[in-house]
Amino acid sequence: MNQQNFTTLHPAHVVRRTLGFLFLGVGIVGSLLPILPGWPGLFVAILLLGRRDPTLRRLHLFGRRRLRSLRTSRVPHMRRVGRWLSDQYVGMRRLITPKLIWAEKFFV
Repeated sequence: MNQQNFTTLHPAHVVRRTLGFLFLGVGIVGSLLPILPGWPGLFVAILLLGRRDPTLRRLHLFGRRRLRSLRTSRVPHMRRVGRWLSDQYVGMRRLITPKLIWAEKFFV
């Protein structure tokens, strides 16, 4: 197993991951609260952490599984909500993914 621990990582990498998780927290809180927009925090977090970060990938898979469970719910209202949220997710992903790829190439 080829795993690195934080004692062998470059300090810039530790700072980048810390800022990434900070912005991820701001993005999640902003998604839940109407006062603070969440997408800028999530966008910056994805740029800082990278799309291949294991923690970010697990969080993404958790969200997709929750959407699937909503879409297949026994309660009709929850199924409608799940379908609507899934459509919103797919539309946002189609819009954001090319911009993330461009930003990763440009900034990294």
